[in-house]
Amino acid sequence: MNYQLDDADEIHGQDLAGEAVVLSEKECHGLIDCTFAAGTLKLAQSKGRPMILRSTVKDSDIIAVKSQKAYPLFKARFINCKFHGVFSGVDFGRSPNPDFDGDFGSIEGCDFTDATLDGCRFFNVDVSTLCLPAWPHVMLLEPRKRLADAAAMEWPGLLGKYMALEEHEAVKAVVMHVPSLAKLVKCSEEEIKAAFEKFGGLQM
Repeated sequence: MNYQLDDADEIHGQDLAGEAVVLSEKECHGLIDCTFAAGTLKLAQSKGRPMILRSTVKDSDIIAVKSQKAYPLFKARFINCKFHGVFSGVDFGRSPNPDFDGDFGSIEGCDFTDATLDGCRFFNVDVSTLCLPAWPHVMLLEPRKRLADAAAMEWPGLLGKYMALEEHEAVKAVVMHVPSLAKLVKCSEEEIKAAFEKFGGLQM
């Protein structure tokens, strides 16, 4: 271990290479103003979001030891990283509200093929640089532009209400995990697949 924790158990202002860091309440509380390269970053906090502030993580494995739920990662840069584990309702990229979140965040060249992405959104991102998971995942590009098409469709279960959600124009893609979505909208995976095939324009 070549990094130092400060009095708040955070890593502050350090350039790290080849390290394995666990972000949790019991170990490291966060990365602040750091560069983290060619290492392993484990997200193991029991609740809330991991603290990764104004830090660039590159060429590293990001492992969700515990399911990561419902938070934005707008204050971190991820470059050429590989993600593992479950991410549910997590937002990646650059914030649509830089006055509040700053203009630091980005994600590019990252591989999510070993991850589960359940309702994850990508803001202000060039999605073509990312490797996203295949079926049973589905990716909807530019969801705001498809609202009228979604409103004209007949959807099974509660899927129509889900597809009618008005996303911010900065959302370039939403990735859905069909088994999780089926439980949420109370219909079968087969019904969802058939409806998405009819809707068209999704990557499955």
